[in-house]
Amino acid sequence: MKKLAIRVGVILAAVVACSMFFANTIITITTPKVKFAEVGYKRFEEQMNREASLHFDKTDKITVEAARKTPVTVDQMYVRVGDRVEAGDTICTTSLSGTFTEEVESASDALVAAQQAYMKNETENIKLVSTIDSDKNEAKRAMDDTGKALADAQAKLLGEAAKAGTLLSDDTKTWAAAIQQSGDAGLISLMESVLDAQGASDRANAAFLDTFANSKTKTEVYEFLLQRAELQSEVDKAQNKLVELVASSEAMTVIRAEHGGYVVELGIQEGAVYDGGAPAYELTVSGQAPLLRCEVTGVKREFGEGMRADIKAEYGDIRAEVAAVVREGVDRKFLHIELSDEMIEQLGGVRTLMNNGVTVKLTYRSKEATCILPTGAIRKDDDGTGDYVYLSEERYDGLWGSYLVARKAPVTVLERGDKEVSIQEDLRYGWRARPVYQESKPLKDGARIEEYID
Repeated sequence: MKKLAIRVGVILAAVVACSMFFANTIITITTPKVKFAEVGYKRFEEQMNREASLHFDKTDKITVEAARKTPVTVDQMYVRVGDRVEAGDTICTTSLSGTFTEEVESASDALVAAQQAYMKNETENIKLVSTIDSDKNEAKRAMDDTGKALADAQAKLLGEAAKAGTLLSDDTKTWAAAIQQSGDAGLISLMESVLDAQGASDRANAAFLDTFANSKTKTEVYEFLLQRAELQSEVDKAQNKLVELVASSEAMTVIRAEHGGYVVELGIQEGAVYDGGAPAYELTVSGQAPLLRCEVTGVKREFGEGMRADIKAEYGDIRAEVAAVVREGVDRKFLHIELSDEMIEQLGGVRTLMNNGVTVKLTYRSKEATCILPTGAIRKDDDGTGDYVYLSEERYDGLWGSYLVARKAPVTVLERGDKEVSIQEDLRYGWRARPVYQESKPLKDGARIEEYID
């Protein structure tokens, strides 16, 4: 009887052991296997690719005003859109219209007529002049000679200035400042000659008037001088008109860049007539570097100056940074990235950039360090209103020993990227430091889990 009891007990123990073994096997088979995410604490960082295009922040649309009066035909273009020019570089050469040639001939005829009228007055009053003593004759000749020398010096300066692309106004008082600003050594030398001739003419005129002040024929001389001054004025007007037309023709046959910059647009083309009704060309403002511009409207990131922006190029990325964040309209937002000459060359030049966009890899970094988790560790509530994670919680059972369960814990997402998520809660310590990242089966709050080990 005793042996029977022992035998039954052994059999019962074996049955219980087998039951527990198979039960544990079943639990092992049915329990979700999970991997745990590594919890980081750092500044949230995300890289994003954006398409960018060349942008010129400020440009000048330049119209050749002289063409309004004198339309020209473009003979040959010397630049294309995207080219870089310096002040004075040739944009194009042109030919003048037949109407302009007729206007020049008419102005030339008017000058001849004014000079003839002046000489006629001199001839008719030769007796009056001869009655004056030799000192007075010398004063008159000196005034005439210095006046002619001044006119010649002014005409030469006007012509050379026009050839150099510097147009002078009718007000001779402004010439010196304009010539000085041009920085042309040859023109400055000619301007000094004009100033010397002006001084000599002023002194001769004063001496002439002083010499005749005590003349017995002062009334006749006075009338003669008035007539001479009037006729001389007509000569000057006719001469200035002709010089202006000649200068205009010389300036119009070569249209030059008003200042340095990149050619953004051309309003002229070979064989076409240009009449000044629209800008002839458009240049970037002098000293203004080209920019890359990419739109970030709708991107929920706080962009700022200095943000890293790598430009993808044929032979590797070009490291750059955001120079400015620009808002346009109600809600559009753009990033501007300045380009150096070296960067432009690496990207194929301005003309290539004007025709093709480039890809910019932006690197966003948050201002403060936070807890960082893989994106897959963050889950959404069924109604989509909240975020949560599953944390591993260890439990003990007298029969089964210790085991893990998944515990649902709500989190506050600060920033969400494609690979990582920044949360407000700190999960670095204790049992909270093991958020579930991947699982073999769907989880529920409180479900038993097992760590998957490769």
